[in-house]
Amino acid sequence: MLTLTKKQIGNWVLLDYLAQKQQFQEKITFLENKYNSGLEAFEIEIENADSEDFKAWEDLIEWKAYTQFLSEIDSKIADIRNGDFQMAG
Repeated sequence: MLTLTKKQIGNWVLLDYLAQKQQFQEKITFLENKYNSGLEAFEIEIENADSEDFKAWEDLIEWKAYTQFLSEIDSKIADIRNGDFQMAG
């Protein structure tokens, strides 16, 4: 039988969360570079555009989602680093 400590489990989960954070950040950076803009400025630009650009709207939706996911994963990373988690039996 393998015995694992809470710290070991936390470290493994932390590594997974850090990998997810990296993926979200890469996707956000891609969109920032693609539109040469930050999320808020891009959203204003899209909302005030004279014509509909459906691809840009799709990118905006994805960008907002990645930003939300990044915020959530940052919170989870902070919880793990602070030892603020429980293991289910």
